[in-house]
Amino acid sequence: MWRSGRPALVVGRPGPPARATAVGVALAAATFALTATALVARRAAAVHEPPAPAPQPDAGLRGVHVHDVDGHELRGWVAPSVGDGSRWALALPGLGSHPLRHQEIAPGLAVLGYTCLFAAHSAHWPTRRHGFGVRETDEARAWLRYAAEHGAQQVVLLGWSFGAFLWLRALASDDPLPVTVRAVVLTGPLTDWVPTIAHGVGGGVLGRSLGRAVSVVLAVPGLSRLAGQAAPVQLRRPRVTGHAMPLLVVHSDADRTVPLATSRALVAAWTGPARLRIVHGARHGAERDVAPNGWLDDVSTTV
Repeated sequence: MWRSGRPALVVGRPGPPARATAVGVALAAATFALTATALVARRAAAVHEPPAPAPQPDAGLRGVHVHDVDGHELRGWVAPSVGDGSRWALALPGLGSHPLRHQEIAPGLAVLGYTCLFAAHSAHWPTRRHGFGVRETDEARAWLRYAAEHGAQQVVLLGWSFGAFLWLRALASDDPLPVTVRAVVLTGPLTDWVPTIAHGVGGGVLGRSLGRAVSVVLAVPGLSRLAGQAAPVQLRRPRVTGHAMPLLVVHSDADRTVPLATSRALVAAWTGPARLRIVHGARHGAERDVAPNGWLDDVSTTV
C-alpha cells in the first residue's frame, strides 16, 4: 500500500508554548479588567468643583468650623439661635455640593423651633477624591459633637445624597451619639454603593457585575491604592435598625445617579415610622428645587 511521506497530523493537548500563550492572554485580560475596574472606582470617588454660594446677607449665618482626623479645618455655618437653642437641624451636602446649597431652609426650620447648622465634610473640592464615606463619617460625628457642645440636646439630621449616607453610617455605628436624634430627613440618599455604581453605568447585568467588581477592588490593599484610596475600603451598606425616630425620604423618579429602589428598601427596613415621597422629574439632589414648599411641608410633619 502506498504511504505518503508526510507525517500524520496528530490533534492533542497544546504543547508548552501554546499553554504559556493561553496563560499569558488570560493574565493580560485579568490585569486589564482589574485596571479598568480600579479606574471606575477612581471615577466613582471623584469630587468636582461645586458652585460656592455666599451666605445670604439677611440670614445672619455665622461661620464655624471643626477639624477632621488629619487636623484640617472643615467649615460650617450656623443660623441665629432659636428659642433656648436646644433643638438643632444639621444639614450635610452631597458630593459636588456646597454646604450652603440649601441655606434657604433655615427660616422655615426656625419657625419649627430649630437652629440650623450647614456643615461640610472633607469630600469637597479641592480634595478631588472622597473615601466612600469611611473617613467622612467621623467628620459627621464631629459636627454632632459641635452641636452638643453648643447647647443642642435634640437634632434633626438632614442629608442629601452622600451626606445622607454619612448620617446613616453614624446611626449604624455602635458608638453612642452625643445628642438625641429627633428625626431623619434624607433627600436623594445614597444608601448602598454597589447598586449606585451599577445604576450610574446603566444598570443591568453588566452594571451589577461592575458594581460588585469595584467593591472587590477597593477591598484589596494593592488594588485599592490603584483606585485612589490610601487604605482598603469595605463598601458595606449601613445596617440601620433599632431606631424609633421618624424617617422621611424624598427621592426623584428621574434620578440617574442613585436608584430609587434603594430608598424604597431603606424605608421598608426602617424600624420606626418611615415614609417615602417621590418627586417626579427632578435630577439627582434637586428634589427640593422642584417643590420647595412641598419639601418643607413634608419635613414639618416629620420633625
